[in-house]
Amino acid sequence: MKNAYTELAAHMKDIKLLGTAMSIIGWDMRTVMPSEGAAQRTEQLALLSKVAHDWMISDKTKSLLESVHELEDLNNVQLRNLELWQRDFDLSTKLPSEFVRKFEKQRRTTETLWIKARPKNDYKMVQPELQKLFELLQKKASYLDPLKHPYDVLIDLYEKNATQKDIDSYFGPLKTGIMDVMHKCLQSSVKPNPNILKIHANVEFQKRFSDLLWKLMGMSSDRSNLFEAAHPFTTGYAKDVRITTHYHEDDPIKANMFSLIHEAGHALYELNLPEEHWWTPVGSSISMGIHESQSRFPENILCKSREFLTYIYPHLQEILTGYKEIPLENFILAVNIVNPSLIRIYADEVTYSLHVILRYEIERDLFNDKTTITELPHVWNQKMRDILGIEVPDNKDGVLQDTHWYQGLHGYFPSYALGNIYDGNLLYAMEKEVPNWKEEIANGNLMPAMSWMKENVHRHGSMYDPIDLIEKVTGEKPNSKYFVQYLNEKFSKIYKF
Repeated sequence: MKNAYTELAAHMKDIKLLGTAMSIIGWDMRTVMPSEGAAQRTEQLALLSKVAHDWMISDKTKSLLESVHELEDLNNVQLRNLELWQRDFDLSTKLPSEFVRKFEKQRRTTETLWIKARPKNDYKMVQPELQKLFELLQKKASYLDPLKHPYDVLIDLYEKNATQKDIDSYFGPLKTGIMDVMHKCLQSSVKPNPNILKIHANVEFQKRFSDLLWKLMGMSSDRSNLFEAAHPFTTGYAKDVRITTHYHEDDPIKANMFSLIHEAGHALYELNLPEEHWWTPVGSSISMGIHESQSRFPENILCKSREFLTYIYPHLQEILTGYKEIPLENFILAVNIVNPSLIRIYADEVTYSLHVILRYEIERDLFNDKTTITELPHVWNQKMRDILGIEVPDNKDGVLQDTHWYQGLHGYFPSYALGNIYDGNLLYAMEKEVPNWKEEIANGNLMPAMSWMKENVHRHGSMYDPIDLIEKVTGEKPNSKYFVQYLNEKFSKIYKF
């Protein structure tokens, strides 16, 4: 009996190994795989998903879990691992293996079709497959918990123990606070010129600058690498974490600099998870909201600060010489412009969360039968008018701009804005313990701030659920007031309101 925990850990490691292998295969699919390989890669991933699922729901898993539950000498970490393994087992056993394979095949099929539909600006091209995927998502939610609202079931997969009611309570004041800051900035006499950032920069020179940012972020080439993808993302685990960026020769700041910092933040969270607990739940990240907090913190709070931009600008000018004639103050203003725009991943720091709230409201309405897949373009465009005050010219930069819905990741989008909310709480706590963090980043030293995150967030892995983790680190539950307060303080100085 005393060996039951060790045996269970080894068995669950095999499942985790298979999952991480699938993530690297998926990375290959979105970076270097030949285009004609999409169909067979979809079949491969569907089969591997079924194999991993079969292993998880096997009699062996059930028997080992039952044996470990009988042990009386488990420590707190082992008990937490057991709790999370049991949670995963309970969820997995509710999904029939053939459904898992069918769902994986459908989401890969839909994503592949989206890749073709977006440049063609053709929503109807992918709409029938998206409808099928949405129906499978509803079925998945019903399998997992027929007594809960289906959208609550899906949200819980990405942000444990969160519900629509919770998110509404967070996003209501967040939306109001952000729209207030946005309108104050737009009404200000200060008018940054974003066009000064759009210089021509050869990709090879951009890569040189990427190398500098990579080093400043503390990334290790022994355990991570950087490739190019159409949509930047990070995947991998432990000693093999892959990040991607996107180079645009006529807009290097928007397309490369901050997306790289963002993805490096994700990677560092994975790389800094407690090594002694790798391959167990405690040695894994806890939620997508916490993950987003770890990427958006260096991207925005650290690296869009006046202090860091003042430090990095001479280095940027040395490598990308087109910036040499642009004054530092103009550069800082342009980087921190508040300008409602079409594309979420390139949205400014203030309006970004409004893009997420828009998507959350649409998802919520879909699962509450207030809108349909057919109506998505119209609903999207109307919400862009109502929330951000802009017109959407086409579906390519509207309802087709993100890959998430076409991968079946409904319930994921709230995580992006939750990450901002968590950052507000974390920043408020960090400033008490690292009061000189701004002086450090003014010298190009991101490590005091990032080390604080490593010590207070990364090292805990999944020992605590997201809300509990924030409360443990900051002394209070998450709320939007600190993030709104941060935005007001920063942008009132920039826009002089």
